[in-house]
Amino acid sequence: MKFILSCCLFFLLAGGALGQKTATYEIKGTIKGLKNVDVYLAHYFGSTQQVIKDTARANELGQFTFQGKEELAKGLYLVSFSGNKYLDLIIGSDHFSFETDTLDVVTHMKVIGSEENAAFYMFQQEMFKQYQTLQKLTDAQQVEASKKRIVAYQKDWMLKNRSLFVSKLINATFEPEIPPYKNPVKNAADSASLYKFQFSFYKKHYFDNIDLNDERFIRTPFLQRKIEKYFEDLVVQESDSISKDTDALLAKIKQVDVRKYVIYKIASTYENHNIVGTDGAFVHIAEKYYIGEPSLWDTTTVRKMKERLFVIKPLIIGKKIPEMVLTDPAGKRLLLSTVPKNYTVVFIYDPECTHCKEETPKLLQQEPFFKEKNIGVFAASIVRDKTLWKKFIEEFKIQSWYNGIDIHLNAKSGVEEYYTDFKNTFDVYATPVIYVLDKSKRIIGKRIPADKIQDFINFYERKK
Repeated sequence: MKFILSCCLFFLLAGGALGQKTATYEIKGTIKGLKNVDVYLAHYFGSTQQVIKDTARANELGQFTFQGKEELAKGLYLVSFSGNKYLDLIIGSDHFSFETDTLDVVTHMKVIGSEENAAFYMFQQEMFKQYQTLQKLTDAQQVEASKKRIVAYQKDWMLKNRSLFVSKLINATFEPEIPPYKNPVKNAADSASLYKFQFSFYKKHYFDNIDLNDERFIRTPFLQRKIEKYFEDLVVQESDSISKDTDALLAKIKQVDVRKYVIYKIASTYENHNIVGTDGAFVHIAEKYYIGEPSLWDTTTVRKMKERLFVIKPLIIGKKIPEMVLTDPAGKRLLLSTVPKNYTVVFIYDPECTHCKEETPKLLQQEPFFKEKNIGVFAASIVRDKTLWKKFIEEFKIQSWYNGIDIHLNAKSGVEEYYTDFKNTFDVYATPVIYVLDKSKRIIGKRIPADKIQDFINFYERKK
């Protein structure tokens, strides 16, 4: 579940339209093969979302017009038609026309009045021709010569169109060129040095081909893809490394809209990441770039981020878990801190929760392993109903666990009291929630699937 960052998305989407001058755009299109269908104009927002800006109706000849009095934010757009079919357009000028055919929208494309799109499709058409030729070749020398011609054409095209945004778009698809390794490679150690050199160069120059301060890249798929690949493939998935590489990347980005976008994308990735031990990176990003740069965000986002940090910061990997005081089935006080085990699995559940009932047997199946490793299960019911709680214990035969409920009788008044705020102290927004603790009751894992506890403990011990 994305708590704070999901609500930030609205402001990022809306940001491109704020403060823009009133203007008129008119884009006329003809797509042969269309007949009396709706056509949509949308801009990319990263690689996974599109924001529809206009709708038109194609007539019997496939002709339609997008027009309006609000300036279109610049970037890469798509014209969607006939289900999943679409074509790309660069919005830079507000008045142009194009014509193509559903049989092949690229090779049949003709553009009038837009230098950006004319260059864009000329490049695609030429690349299509040259790659078709390359695929037919079988002679190695001819293949190599063909590849060189392609590279030469790309470089020449980039030079001629360097003033256009489309040149930046194409350039963003190119990988950094790794220079030759100058040392001889004769053994495994040399190979390791070669790999280290190539990896280090590639990582250092990974963003060289994309203009990180051009806000138009927010409305393309390329920026999001590059960020995702960088953090998935090139960054060690540990909080310190993620935080360090985030800081290095954001040091390069001054443009406000791009900065907000990149902060949002990285933070949303690590808010609830599937790799254990990365939650500290989210805390770092939230503190430094949300709380630390409040001028970037609206006051509601900053306030909610502070509230979120208040809950999760005490629960990051490596922290000692807050005390939990419950009452056991015999009416005695049960403290989490006193469980005398090498590891403790904290299982926070709702006795009427269907998912909890599915996960409980998965924990029970690992009992032999738990005994071998001296692992105890501390099971806490968030529902303060003794009847339902005891029924759950009996039904699933979990009497060997440390079972507790947050109901306490006041010794003087005899009135029931409650000590535990499960939501704000243990971040319980859905059940079940699982924490894995070491002997000192420090958190070593959280939200581990019930059937993966054994695998996690084995991994943890190998890693130590």
